[in-house]
Amino acid sequence: LPCVMHVAARALAGQSLSIFGDHSDVMACRSTGWAMLASESVEMVQYQALIAHLVSMECRVPVQHFFDGFRTSHEVNRVKLIDYETMKGFIDWEAVKRHHDLALNPRHPH
Repeated sequence: LPCVMHVAARALAGQSLSIFGDHSDVMACRSTGWAMLASESVEMVQYQALIAHLVSMECRVPVQHFFDGFRTSHEVNRVKLIDYETMKGFIDWEAVKRHHDLALNPRHPH
């Protein structure tokens, strides 16, 4: 089943006061069988997010996309956004249809 988990990895501390990045929670998931993608900038996060969803849908492999949970998620920076028409060009619509065809249906539960 296609699945993507986006993780803003951050060190844990009392009352969320830590500003340090920590990827120990992400690294604990290495042996789960999920594909893992890392992003290092705000702009790269959007590209990798799109790639993660495309890979998961086409290959039917769960993907964990992670990035620094403080700097990247709080950074104010100008990025060139990918427009929706460009995104649509990347989507394998047959893979989407195959995924929808596998969905449960109360009229045909088998």
